[in-house]
Amino acid sequence: MLDQYQRSYAANNFTANKYKGFIQQMNSLMGMVIEYRICEMAAFVSNSFQSKLEEASISIVEECVQAEYLVNAAPALQPRYTVPNQHAKPMFSTVDFAVTQNPLTGEFEPKLIELQGFPSLFGYQYVYSQEARKWFDLDPRLHFVLSGKSEDEYVSTMRRVLLGADGNGSKASAPENVVLLEYKPEIQKTLPDFICTERLWGVRATDICSVKKEGRKLFYQRDGIWTPIERIYNRAIVDELDDNNVELPFAWTDDLDVEWVGHPNWYFLMSKFSMPYLKHKSVPKTYFLDQLTEIPTDIENYVLKPLFAFAGKGVNVNPTRADVEAVPSNERPHWILQERVHYAECIYTPEGMNKGEIRILLVWLPDEPRPVPLVSLFRTGRGPMMGARFNKIPWTGTSSCFFGSEEVFG
Repeated sequence: MLDQYQRSYAANNFTANKYKGFIQQMNSLMGMVIEYRICEMAAFVSNSFQSKLEEASISIVEECVQAEYLVNAAPALQPRYTVPNQHAKPMFSTVDFAVTQNPLTGEFEPKLIELQGFPSLFGYQYVYSQEARKWFDLDPRLHFVLSGKSEDEYVSTMRRVLLGADGNGSKASAPENVVLLEYKPEIQKTLPDFICTERLWGVRATDICSVKKEGRKLFYQRDGIWTPIERIYNRAIVDELDDNNVELPFAWTDDLDVEWVGHPNWYFLMSKFSMPYLKHKSVPKTYFLDQLTEIPTDIENYVLKPLFAFAGKGVNVNPTRADVEAVPSNERPHWILQERVHYAECIYTPEGMNKGEIRILLVWLPDEPRPVPLVSLFRTGRGPMMGARFNKIPWTGTSSCFFGSEEVFG
């Protein structure tokens, strides 16, 4: 972590007026008030820690496509949610790491918190990072795109992912034939990302309930015209659809004449459900409740989590033995007990040292041998949870990472 640059930023780059103007500019670009709290700063991270994050995220995603793992993960995918023509690899992955510190060496290390075979804020994080660099006069030698890619390469890679052209001559879909499907996108906190996605790549957000099915084809209304859908950038989360008793105009099990951009099955196959099976050194010990032979005597060193909830919903960071025992037997396969990860106080702020969590956003194109980390999302706070909904005081919230050399910025 680039502590000296973090301190220099707080002293020399940041002012309250700049921050106020930056927030106004972000709201103006989105055409709305962004609901989640944008932190006063990004995280400034060393190139060597970037390498650790990239290696860990790639290795973890690769573990999730191994034949042995997929056999173990199969029960996570319920028949009524199983979509035909599953891709062999998750096109999108997000891997969340706590920034921890090795007590013996003092080195910072990434520790897995959770993962998802599902997209995240690929559009918004790009726009945020560009604007933050301009508004706060960040050193141009700092970069925010991962895997050695330029910013132009980031935009073109995502265009290829969303619209579908590949290196083997396949024709891309027109942006108007690609939709971002979500449940009531206008009320989602991720709406800024949907707005950025349309601005950058022409892919428009559409309510999943508003599409029309004719035979094996789907259509949506674009500017008053029923338009055929060739590719679906799926952002609808089954939990939310079930919670709202949503009746879809198609069934997940339908064999539709569409290409899923991020096949929905991976939402279940690659999730907190994966963690008990993962072997990478960054993964904390994790157990399914129904497979526990006994509750650990040091229960204070564990966290209790539901498998398929999102945005920190249902997580118990201070479980007791009674909390674990209270989970009904029929629900126990859907809960995990995870070894507590101790976040390091790694980020300097004028209000004190913060903890941090870094999300790596990856894509895996069909003709690529490995998943590719593209960009990061950073969440920071001083409490036990790093999600934006839990951090609403000054110098906490969400931003992204900028990476640089220890020799220059350390």
